[in-house]
Amino acid sequence: MAHPPTTRQRSAPAVLPEWPAVDDAAVSSAMAKRQLLSFDFDPTALPSDVLCHLAMAMFVSAGLPKGVGEDSVRRFILAVRASMPDNSYHNFFHVIDVLQTTNALATATGTMPRLDSFERFALLSTALCHDMEHPGVSLPLTSKVGDSTHGGYKNLVFRDALMEKHCALRAFGVMADRDIRILDGVTSTQYYQFRSSVSKIILATDMTHHSEYISRLEEFAAHRGEDPAVEMSKQ
Repeated sequence: MAHPPTTRQRSAPAVLPEWPAVDDAAVSSAMAKRQLLSFDFDPTALPSDVLCHLAMAMFVSAGLPKGVGEDSVRRFILAVRASMPDNSYHNFFHVIDVLQTTNALATATGTMPRLDSFERFALLSTALCHDMEHPGVSLPLTSKVGDSTHGGYKNLVFRDALMEKHCALRAFGVMADRDIRILDGVTSTQYYQFRSSVSKIILATDMTHHSEYISRLEEFAAHRGEDPAVEMSKQ
């Protein structure tokens, strides 16, 4: 059984730019200083073209699963960048910040080696696209102005539901776009496992769950007997 076909509708931006040519020294400098594994990484200090290359470097370093090509990942990164609104927080710099922090945390805690290639790909893909088309305001405000036809609200699919559902839907719409086709080479089982993982992680970013997750993390840390941040700083 094949996974759902590539959509014939345009979900990605109408025209994707070419993969940016950047000064190799800028990318090499960030890589050489192990910034991609540092908790001091500042994406706002770098041009977005360089950030595209660093995002690609993180995907490649994690190991792309069989059936996922580098060219499609590059197009996916460009589509995410083009889909992020120009607001003060939920923008391309934010999603790169989340991608890099996720990569650093998963590496420092020893999580990355415990995941298979598809799980690592799902984790990083989620970090990159978890806030696609986020209008930059809270869910209650979005719900109140959901009928507006102005600004960033007109494209929201789930006006009366979780913002995260909209982000997940748009992420997979872009992945399946005929010019992206990032999952065309995977099996049906892999596709549905990947979609389930990404959707669940994006929905878990709903801030109504924040207190619950903090409590669980504190309980985990108490049982370990040491602050995870202190433990990570020793590595």
